[in-house]
Amino acid sequence: MKSAVIRIQNILVPLDFSEASKNAVYFAAALAQAHNARLYVLQVKEPFPVHGRIMAGSLEHVQKQRIHKEKDQLAQVIPAKLKNSIAVEEIQVTGMPFGQVIVDMARKLGVDLIVIASQARKGLMRFLKKDLAQQVLQKAPCSVFVVRCSGSRNVFSDESRC
Repeated sequence: MKSAVIRIQNILVPLDFSEASKNAVYFAAALAQAHNARLYVLQVKEPFPVHGRIMAGSLEHVQKQRIHKEKDQLAQVIPAKLKNSIAVEEIQVTGMPFGQVIVDMARKLGVDLIVIASQARKGLMRFLKKDLAQQVLQKAPCSVFVVRCSGSRNVFSDESRC
């Protein structure tokens, strides 16, 4: 029997800046480093609502500030030391529903693996809102690695991330 070789060249990881998604980014970065793969860190944002012409100017300014701030945060998620050892591309897109946008980007980028955080929901929210990881898993064009949050640690340090 031949031994199987798993080739992972492109990894996509969605990020919403929650501790769970940051933990998924760390897992994805470790996998990218181990497989010498390109890592796409994707931030999907809800479209910014614009109601009426009067408000458009001030809302546009607020939106530009928010995009700039989030772009800076996105660039800082992966430690600079690690960025020197793997190819990282940070991507911001706007769209809804988030699960479909992630799947569409995975197709567009030709990724081999999506790494996504599970969302620990409690109470009624477990029943009312479908898990994003589950949505992606059902429609993804590639394998999906779901990172559990409970009790997991940052793979680059000894601190707990969730």
